[in-house]
Amino acid sequence: RKVSVLALSIAMIGRTLVAFGRNRMSLFFALYFFSPCGDSLLAIGIYRVALKKLTTPLTRPLAFAVSYAAWNLSSALADVVVDKMRNSVSDFELDESYGWLSGVYTPIRQFIVVTWVFVIITFFIAFCFLRDETVIDLDDIDDYDTSSQTCQENRGGADNNDARWMNSVVPHDATPSIPMISRRILKKWFPTQFPSSTDDEFNEQLRNSGLDADATIKLASLPNYKVYKTIYGDDSAVYNVSLDRRFGNLCIWVSKFLKQIVTVLVHQNTWKVLIFGFASFTVVMQWTASEIVLPPFLERRYGESIPIYTIQSINLFGCLIMPPIVGALTTGTEDFQIVMPGLWIMACSPIFIALLPNVFGACVWQLVLTIGEVLWSPRQDSWTASLAPIGMEGFFFAFGSSRELFGPLGDVVMGAMNEKYNTNCLDCRDQYGHFCQNLSNSNGTLQCVSVQESCGLFPTALGDDTVPTCPTTCLECPTWEPTDPSAFWYLLMLFSILTPLSVWVFLPFLRGGRDRNDGCYGVFRMSKRRLLGICGAKDDARSSYDHVRA
Repeated sequence: RKVSVLALSIAMIGRTLVAFGRNRMSLFFALYFFSPCGDSLLAIGIYRVALKKLTTPLTRPLAFAVSYAAWNLSSALADVVVDKMRNSVSDFELDESYGWLSGVYTPIRQFIVVTWVFVIITFFIAFCFLRDETVIDLDDIDDYDTSSQTCQENRGGADNNDARWMNSVVPHDATPSIPMISRRILKKWFPTQFPSSTDDEFNEQLRNSGLDADATIKLASLPNYKVYKTIYGDDSAVYNVSLDRRFGNLCIWVSKFLKQIVTVLVHQNTWKVLIFGFASFTVVMQWTASEIVLPPFLERRYGESIPIYTIQSINLFGCLIMPPIVGALTTGTEDFQIVMPGLWIMACSPIFIALLPNVFGACVWQLVLTIGEVLWSPRQDSWTASLAPIGMEGFFFAFGSSRELFGPLGDVVMGAMNEKYNTNCLDCRDQYGHFCQNLSNSNGTLQCVSVQESCGLFPTALGDDTVPTCPTTCLECPTWEPTDPSAFWYLLMLFSILTPLSVWVFLPFLRGGRDRNDGCYGVFRMSKRRLLGICGAKDDARSSYDHVRA
C-alpha cells in the first residue's frame, strides 16, 4: 500500500508536467524521471507483489493472465478514444489570464488532461481502500512453505511438526476467505470442481472456522483459503531494536537495506530472472517501436486521418482477449514450452511490415506480434512471481525489472532510427504537428494553412488543368527527402531474434534441475533435447543433485 501511494504521488507530478508543461525541460523531467519512477514503483507494488500475495501457485498463471488482459483493456480503450478525439475534437486555446493553464490544447493534450484526472482519482482509491493482505491455500502452497514443512518433519514427530508448520505458514490472525460468489452458484457453474458436501463436512468447517452459521455458509465455497495481514520481514531476529530507533538510526536502516540486497542476490532465482530480463530486452524493443516509431510512420506517410491508435489497439485488444484463454489452456504446462515459441513468433513479426511498409503491413505486424506476446509475456510474469522468495518480493521484482534501466536508451535509439528511416517534413506542418493541408485565398494569394496557423507554404499545381493542392502527407511535401522505412523494420527483426537465441543458451539454467558441476547448470551440455529446446522442447534430463534433493 505504501509503495503504491508513493508511486501514484510521483506519477501525478509527471502527468501534471506532461499535461500542462509548455517547454522541453518539463517534458524531459516528466518522461525521463517522474513518469518512469512512478510507473515502475506502481508495477512492482501492485501488479506483481500484490498478485503474488493474493494468489496460490495453481491460480497464479491465470491471475497474471487476467491482470495482463485488464491492463491491455485500459490501453486499448485509450487508443480508441485518442483516435476518436483526433478526428472529431478541435483544438481550443486558453488565454494568458489562465496563468500556467494557458495555451493551445490539441486533442492529444486534451486526452492527457483527462488521464491526469484519472491518476488523481486512482491515488485517492489506493489511499482510502487499498489493504495489505496475503492469501494462502493449505492444499496449494508455495515451494518455500513445502520445503519448510519437509525440514521440520525430518527433525521430529509428525504430529507436533504438523502443528508447528501450520503455525509458521498460517498466522494466528488468519481468517477464512469470504467468496464474492455464493457456493450454490459455484456448484451450478462448476459441478465437478465443487461437489456437494455432507452435513458432517459442513459441521466440521463450522467448528474449525470459529464463525457463526451465516458466515460459514459463505465460507463453505472456499474451504481452504485463508487471508491474513501481510507480514513484512522477520521482526524478531533481524532488528533487535525498538521501532523508533530502527527508523531513526540511519546506520541501521542502511544495514537493513544492504542485507536485503545481499539476501536477494545470493538466491539463484534472482539470477534466473536477471538473465531472462536482460536477454528479452531486444524483443521488447518492439513495444517501444510500436509506441514511438509506428505512429509517426503512419501519420507522416498516410496523413492525420489514418486511425493510428486504433491500429495500435490491435495488439492491446488481442492482449485483452487471448491471455486468459491461453492461460486456461496451458495450465500445468511447463513454462518455457510456452515461452520459447512465443518469443520466436514475436521476434519474427516485423518481417510483415518490412515486406509491406503500409497500413495493411502494420496491421499484420500488430496481429502476429500479439500472438507471440500473449504466449510468453504473461507466462514470464507468472514464472517470475513463483520464483520470488517469501517476504522479499519487492526487492526481487525490482531486480527482475532491471532491464527497465535500458528503457530511456531504447527510447533514444528508436528516436534516432525514426529520424533516419522515417524523416519528418517540418516545412509542411505547423508547430503543433498539423499538416498545412487547407487551401486558403488571402488577398488573392493562394496559401496552404493548417487548422491553427498559416505555414508560409504555397500550393503546387500538378498540371495545367488541375487545381493547386496542399500536402496532406510528407509524401506530398515538395521539400521532403524520401527514405526507405523497410530497412528499419528488417533491423528490428534481426535485433529481436537475439532474444530467443539468448534465452535458449541459458535455458537449462532458467529451467533449473541441474547443479554447477553438471555442465555449468547444463548450459555447456549438448544433446538432441538441448537443441530442440530452441523451440521449447522440455529437457527431461535430471542431474544427481536433483535426485538427492528429491
